[in-house]
Amino acid sequence: MPQLEISLSDDIDMQIDQLVSQEEFVDRQEALEEMLSLGIKEYQTTMESDTRDEMEFADEMMETTERSLGDDDEGYRF
Repeated sequence: MPQLEISLSDDIDMQIDQLVSQEEFVDRQEALEEMLSLGIKEYQTTMESDTRDEMEFADEMMETTERSLGDDDEGYRF
């Protein structure tokens, strides 16, 4: 398994220790692996959602046939 060395702020280090002491995780390694895994999954989900939103917006902007640009029936006047 690859190993990684990182520097953490005192606050984050304390929070990890607290989670381990509250038995949320067996040890610091398990806590860090789980949090990194969840963070990566969330990041990927957010990126996919942003890309999908951008594509939906672009598609909507291209669909001019379904929109009225000044039809009096809809109350638009230029």
